Amino acid sequence: MGLKFNKERWSKWVAASMAWSRNEPTGVTMTRLQGLGIIDAELYDINGSDIKEKVDELTTVFDHVNIKSYLWVLGMYEFFRMMDERIRKDPTIANEKATRAINSTKKVFSRLRVPLAKLEESHKYAGKDYAIPRLGANHEQLGWQINDTEVIYYRYLSDLAIDTLNQLRLSNYEKNRKEG
Repeated sequence: MGLKFNKERWSKWVAASMAWSRNEPTGVTMTRLQGLGIIDAELYDINGSDIKEKVDELTTVFDHVNIKSYLWVLGMYEFFRMMDERIRKDPTIANEKATRAINSTKKVFSRLRVPLAKLEESHKYAGKDYAIPRLGANHEQLGWQINDTEVIYYRYLSDLAIDTLNQLRLSNYEKNRKEG
């Protein structure tokens, strides 16, 4: 068994990565998003049976998924944090709907990012969430147990990220149409 790669998923990331290119013409951000899309394409179809499989004599799929999912969450959070900050400075970057989606998505990622990065519970969820979310998987997908009753599922985060980027793409399309 090797790691999975969902080519269809990656193509969605390539398309969604164009959302910020209007605001960063060097292409750095677009290629970083596509890189995060590569990680997503590797993680999106991983399930509970897969994480137990060996990749080689020393590592399991879980070993790879553990670090890649961590880096993916941190990378996506930082991207949405940066977008939110830039839109606050220049509200013409995105329409109101895209701006709300970006801010909301940043907050969703933050709930998982803070304890993953700092290895302590988020102040906002102190006494409710674990200091360190527990990565695992069910029969369908990866997820992080964040407290005794809640799991943040990987596919939810992934779909949310792409949907949010597509909101920005639509905002750009509407802006381009008006500028004509």
